[in-house]
This record gives sequence, structure tokens and C-alpha cells, in this order.
Amino acid sequence: MSASTERGRRRGIALLIAVVICAVVGVCVLALWRGSMGAARAATLESSISRAESLADSALVRAAESTASGAWRSLELPGQMMVAGSDTRAGSRWRADVGRVGWGTLALRGVADMHSGARGVMSHAERRSVVPLNAPFPMPESPLIGALAWSIDAAATINLPLAVGAEAICRPSGAVIAAARHPFPMAVDSLRLPLIDPDTVRDSLVGAFRLTGGRITRALRITGMLVVDTEVVVAADLRVTGVLVVRGSVHPAGGRLDVTGAVVSGDVNGGPSGLGAGDRVRYDACAIRRAVARVTSPGPTRTWTTMTVF
Repeated sequence: MSASTERGRRRGIALLIAVVICAVVGVCVLALWRGSMGAARAATLESSISRAESLADSALVRAAESTASGAWRSLELPGQMMVAGSDTRAGSRWRADVGRVGWGTLALRGVADMHSGARGVMSHAERRSVVPLNAPFPMPESPLIGALAWSIDAAATINLPLAVGAEAICRPSGAVIAAARHPFPMAVDSLRLPLIDPDTVRDSLVGAFRLTGGRITRALRITGMLVVDTEVVVAADLRVTGVLVVRGSVHPAGGRLDVTGAVVSGDVNGGPSGLGAGDRVRYDACAIRRAVARVTSPGPTRTWTTMTVF
């Protein structure tokens, strides 16, 4: 073999070794680059999840503030939902929802979507809470409830409408009867209710109120709940759409009692309650629930989180 051939063979081997080394180095560099890019992408996605979760937290706070203000009372039937707030900006959007999932339960949700910083990838976070509603007494299952049996004049009227439409949804489970006897269940803190003087009120009122006295001498009309800490003597027309709650007894005295909803009496130190001639009580479950909602308060919440990247 000539010297020139030997030198050529050595150059070929050296070139092959150089190509292999370059290929190995290239693969290593590519692997390092891909690893670096993967780590940066993971850090970006992790950061975007935290930002989406923070935005969902803020949305849930908005829903909680709406609940604390009493806005949930506009949800009159289970299954209804309201948007407590929302916003859409470049790269992010959020929404706060309040829903009524039952007569005694609210569901709050804060949802957020945010661009992750990675091309084509969005971060999504949801924060949810369940809020129990604490009503002061069970749903009345009859238009007249007393600690003692009611005394009802033959000329008085008690109406039990058919359970159709919203009335069927609002009614408690079980049969509705004309009158029932139960120990006084009232747990409303009446001292927190606004006081009204029946002798000075000239307009109809909406809300939950407490009477300063127990004798009605001027026509009075209330939509909501009316609480009387003593007995009530109906010497003038008294019309209530909702619930009339009397710790003592209801005594007819020439006025006309007209209630759409229910009357709950404790009959404390006053004998049985009664309806006089011309008095009328019409059971209305939805009117009762709207009235009770005015004195119902949200309880402690339970919260959980869902986070995804897609």
C-alpha cells in the first residue's frame, strides 16, 4: 500500500470520527435545548394556573359578597341562577355565579380562564362553595298553625288551592291541611326587625316588620312577614301576603283578617286563636317562602377548587 493511499485512509477515518462527534454533540445540544424549553413551558403553565386560581378566588369573593348582601333572595325557586359579576379582558375572563340548588342550599362559583403564555393553551380554574340557608322555622304545611286548635267562625274562609305550577314546587312534601297544631317554632330574632306602629302606618309595606303594639285599629297591609310579640286584636282590616307570626293569640274584634300565605300563632297566655266572620286565609306556599326568605340567613360555607390546563 502506498503512502498516499495510507494517508487518504487515515483522513477518511478522521473525517468519519469528526462527523460522529459533531452528530453526538448536536444531539446533546438539541436535548439540552428541548429540556430547557420544556422546563420553561412547565414553569409558564404552572404560573398561569396560579394566576387563574387567584382570579377564580376573586370571582368567588364577588359571589360571596352578593350572597351576603341578600341578592340570593331574587332566586325564588330551586334551579335558578344569577350572575353576580363578570369581566373579559385581553388574555383573561372571569364570572361569578350564585345558584339555588334547593330550598335550603345555595351554590357559589367563581370561574376564570386565562392565556397561559404557551401557544394555544388556556388555563382554567373554578372555585365553588356550598352555602346552607338557615330558616327560622320549618315550612308551614297548613294556612293556620297554632299551639292550640284554632276557633273558626262558620262564615270565615280557608282556601287550599291546587298544587300546580310554581305552587307545586314551593309546597312542602306531604299533604297540606286546613289547620294544624304545633308547638310555637318561631326562632326569628324579632328585635332585629324594623318596628312599625299600626296606628301611624298609612301605606302598604314590603319586608319583615315587628308591631309596636298588638291592637290593629287602622287598616294595615304588609307583603312579607309581620311579627307580633304579644297577642293581636284585629279591630281593623289587616291584610298580609306572606306570613303573620303572633307569639300570643289572634283575636277577631270587628276588623277583617285577610292572609295570603299562612298564620302561625304561639297562643301564649291568651287561649286559642280564632277567625271571625268574613276573615279569609288562603294558603300560598310561594308567598310563604318569599316571606321566610327575608329572615333567612346564610350559614358557614364549604369550598373546593378545580383547575385544568387545556
